[in-house]
Amino acid sequence: MSDSSSFDSVSSQWAILRAGAGSADLEGLEIPSVPIGFRSSAGTIRLAVGPNGEARLLLPLAGAERVSGIDVGSALAVTVSTFMLGERAQRYLDLVCLSRDLEHVFGEVVDEILSRVTATEGCIDAVRTTLHDFRSLLAERPSIEIERSRVVGLVAELLLLNRVLDVSPSGWQSWRGPTGDRHDFRTAGLSLEVKASMRSGSASVSINGLEQLEAPAGGTLHLAHFILEPVSGGLLTVAGLGERALARSNNPAGLRELLAAIGCTDVRGEEWNRQAFRIESEKLYKVEGSFPRIVPSSFQHARAPAGVAEVNYNVDLSLASSCLCSPAEFQILVQGLAR
Repeated sequence: MSDSSSFDSVSSQWAILRAGAGSADLEGLEIPSVPIGFRSSAGTIRLAVGPNGEARLLLPLAGAERVSGIDVGSALAVTVSTFMLGERAQRYLDLVCLSRDLEHVFGEVVDEILSRVTATEGCIDAVRTTLHDFRSLLAERPSIEIERSRVVGLVAELLLLNRVLDVSPSGWQSWRGPTGDRHDFRTAGLSLEVKASMRSGSASVSINGLEQLEAPAGGTLHLAHFILEPVSGGLLTVAGLGERALARSNNPAGLRELLAAIGCTDVRGEEWNRQAFRIESEKLYKVEGSFPRIVPSSFQHARAPAGVAEVNYNVDLSLASSCLCSPAEFQILVQGLAR
C-alpha cells in the first residue's frame, strides 16, 4: 500500500483546490481540478473537489469503456461523469469520498489505484481491485462512544510501539495484545504489559486474570505504567501516534490489522480522538520477587481454587518500588522488543 508521503501530496492538492473552489483549472475543465502527473490510455488523471469540498478522483475513460462490477460502501460514490475539457467532452470514472473522516483512507486508495494504473492495469480494473482490498476501511461507521479507559490504554500502547519502531521498522510484530496474547508486547524471552492511568499520582492499576502477571516460561516480564493527563491540544493522540507508527512500520497493512482487531479501523476516527494527552510520568517495573501480584503459583497446586473462574484485581504500584527499573533498563527492553 501507499506510504504517508504519497497521501500528504494528494491531501495537499485537495486542500489547494478547496481554497480556490469555484474556479476552473488552467486546462478548462468545468469543475475545480488539477492533473497529477499520471495518465491512462484515455488521458490525464485528475484530482478534483465536489460542490461541498468532497475529495474526488477523475479517471478518464475511452469512448467504448463501460463500467460494471464495482462494489462501494456508503462512504464512497462511484459514477461516470462527463465534463467539458476545453472544446470537447470527456468521460471520467468519478470517485467521490462522502465522509471527511475517511479522507485519509481515500487518499491511500487513490495512491493504490494510481500505482495499479501505472503497472498497466486499466482504470476500471484498478478501481475494482483496489476497492475490493480496501472495502472494510471505506465503510461508513455510525458515531460511537469509546470508553475513555480504552482510548488512554491504546495511546499508552501506541506510545510504546512507536519507541520500538524507532529502533526497527519490523518491531510492530512484538505488539501481541491485539492478537489475544496475555501480554501486550512479547518477543523471544521478553514480555511487557502496558498500563495507563489518567489521575496524577495514581499508583493503582487493574490486572485482568491470573495469567496477566505470570512471566513467560524461561523469560522475563516487565510492566510499564504511564500516567497520561488529558489536556486540550496535547501531542499524544490515537491519530498522531497511530499515523506515526503506520509510517514507520515495514508492513502498514499488517499493523492496520492489529489496530482493527481492537476496534480501531481508522486511527483518525473521531470516536478515538475526542481527547489528547501528555505524559505526567512513566515507570518500568520488573515483575518478579516482591512485586505484588496474584498468579497461579500463588495457590496450592498452582491453580485457582475450584469454582473460581475469573480473578480481576488492582495492584498498588507504590508497594513495588523495589522492582523499579532505570531509564537505561527501559531503553534496553525497548531494543529487545524490536528484534
